[in-house]
Amino acid sequence: MNLILVRHGETRYNLEGRAIGLNPVELDAKGRQQAKRAAEALASLAPVALYTSPLPRALETATIISQRLGIEACPRDNLREANIGLLDGLTQDEMWQQYPDFMQTWYQDASTVVMPGGESILQVQERAWNTIEEIKDRHPDGNVAVVSHSFTLLGLVCKLLGMPLSNFHRLRLNLASITQVEINQEKATLVRYNDQCHLDGLP
Repeated sequence: MNLILVRHGETRYNLEGRAIGLNPVELDAKGRQQAKRAAEALASLAPVALYTSPLPRALETATIISQRLGIEACPRDNLREANIGLLDGLTQDEMWQQYPDFMQTWYQDASTVVMPGGESILQVQERAWNTIEEIKDRHPDGNVAVVSHSFTLLGLVCKLLGMPLSNFHRLRLNLASITQVEINQEKATLVRYNDQCHLDGLP
């Protein structure tokens, strides 16, 4: 199976530099354009299935992809973003001001902490991986697309490549980026990472 991981398009929170967890913020106009570009980029790969987080920004991205590719977008709750609790909607400066101890530990080793009033990256990784296992069983061959969020997708990339979550902050996935991982007999190979070439020319 070739797993195609797509991060959702831009929202006003992304534009304002605010953290987004379970907040139901929707795509902005640029985010919809990004989703259309991602859909065009995926067309040549002809995914046999499309799974998505049910949160509005991911679901709208997946719906735009679904309409272009002519396949159903299947929501899975385990693909939702991390519950970041009290951090939701805050800027980096506000997080450092209000939760300095957490932030210091978070940047030292994100795998060891639970977000204030939320969940840990390990919990996010484990629940998302359960859905990837389901997808692998359903679609052992062919290309399968998954639309989700930064923390969720980064947790999956670490799991797929056998990287400890302590390396979490060494990776980045930009908005509307495409990452491909080839899974063959329990071995995963990174084929493409954080590709945004399809967004060239967007303001």
